[in-house]
Amino acid sequence: MRKGIVAGLAYAGAALTLLIAACVPFVLIGTFTNLVAHAGLHVDTAYTGGSVARTIERKGYEIVIYQPVRPRALQRIETFQQIVFKPAAALPVQVSEEIDLDGDGKPDVKVIFAVPADPRTPLRGDVVALSGKYQSLKNASGESFSRLMVRVNDEVVVRVPLNEVPGTR
Repeated sequence: MRKGIVAGLAYAGAALTLLIAACVPFVLIGTFTNLVAHAGLHVDTAYTGGSVARTIERKGYEIVIYQPVRPRALQRIETFQQIVFKPAAALPVQVSEEIDLDGDGKPDVKVIFAVPADPRTPLRGDVVALSGKYQSLKNASGESFSRLMVRVNDEVVVRVPLNEVPGTR
C-alpha cells in the first residue's frame, strides 16, 4: 500500500509540474511585456526613415521631410534622407516637386514620378540632385534600403542618398 501512495504522489507531482510549466508563460507574459517596454528598445531609424524634420503642405496632399539617417556600427546602408508624399490617393497623376531638404531655402532635389492608377503597380521615378549634398537616382524603385521610391499603403516613400565624405558628419 505504501508503494501505491508513493507512486500516486509521484504522478501527482509530475502532473502538477507539467501544469505549472504550461501556465508560467501565460502568468509571466505581463512581466515580460513590462520588461521589454521599459528596456528602451525601439525600431532603428534605418527602417523607420528617422524623425520628421518638417512638413510641406500642398493642395490636397503633404510632403513630409525627415532628418538624415546615418548608418550605425555594423550597418551596411548609405546615409540617406527620406521624403514621404501622402496621401498617395490625392497626388496628381504626374508629380514633379523641387524640395528643400536641408531647410536653407534653396531646392536640393527634384522628385519626378507618375502615380499609377493601380496601387499594386510598382512605382518608378527619378530624383535629380540640385545640390552637391545629394545623389541623383534614375528610374528608382525599391532596389536598396538607401535608394528607393516605393508606394507603401497610401504613401509614396522616397529615400535620397547623401554624398558624404567618410569620417565627416
